[in-house]
Amino acid sequence: MRGTTRSTSSDERPGLDRSPRADRRPAQDRDRYRPTDLQLDVEVVPTEARHGPGSFDVIHLANGYPLDAGRRRLHARRIEEQLERFPEGQFVAVLRTHDAGTHEDGTEIVVGTATTMRTKRPPDAPPLGWTAVIGDYGLPNHDPEGDWLYGVEIAVHPDYQRRGIATALYRARLALVPELGLKGWYAGGMLMGYHRYADVLTPRAYAERVIASELVDPTVSMQLHRGLQARGIIEDYYPEPKAGNCAVLLVWQPPVAAPAKGIAQAGSGARLRRATATPGRAQPAPVAAATGAGRQSAKPVTRPGDAGN
Repeated sequence: MRGTTRSTSSDERPGLDRSPRADRRPAQDRDRYRPTDLQLDVEVVPTEARHGPGSFDVIHLANGYPLDAGRRRLHARRIEEQLERFPEGQFVAVLRTHDAGTHEDGTEIVVGTATTMRTKRPPDAPPLGWTAVIGDYGLPNHDPEGDWLYGVEIAVHPDYQRRGIATALYRARLALVPELGLKGWYAGGMLMGYHRYADVLTPRAYAERVIASELVDPTVSMQLHRGLQARGIIEDYYPEPKAGNCAVLLVWQPPVAAPAKGIAQAGSGARLRRATATPGRAQPAPVAAATGAGRQSAKPVTRPGDAGN
């Protein structure tokens, strides 16, 4: 999650789902990612160092940040650090293109990315700022003995949102919880629709109404529909004006008998295949649904049951 104000280069900012923005990419980059005339073949696989530049592009395009070669190189180094510390917790969704007529193999393009780490801090502990929790995007604060999984980052390329990619990424991360014997997963969902109500509601009031299903937020409502539970409202979570710097504390714990709603169910959308098994990793099964975002801790927390409208 995020919380306190932090100064950081944009390569360390969260991959938040946002409303569509003007496409700032060069024409050749737009053509590279454009899904038309391609037969979609998307697969969630363990992140490798070679995926670093593509992961950077996805995060920045999903958030409307400009692409920068220097920051792309720094991001690639951070990915290498993540893989040294916790390779099991890193995933990318790759699009393998081929000609629809000849079925010849084409290029591999990163269209989604998800980052996690382990922590001993439970979701009901006094929340910390995002940087205080993770250290930096290389995850120096990852605790190999931690019994909670922390959602550091998730982003889907804007051209491929609502095709089941984010749900597959979520499913891959949540599969680590029972596999590693953890207590659960938690993150902060940024309230990216708050700006539409900023003139009439405080961020907290908006969050309360989203949790109560009285208002629909493009990020948090979708996450709640996936079976994640709202456990608190986090103010000053991350400096994002569109969200009023506010997030909802989202928690998932393994069900006793039934799979998590939405996340563990298959549906229509882009075809996603199980990645080749890698020792020590959870591998996602095919699934489809809308995109989402996740992140971690912050400052004042109000439990949903205690908040007034």
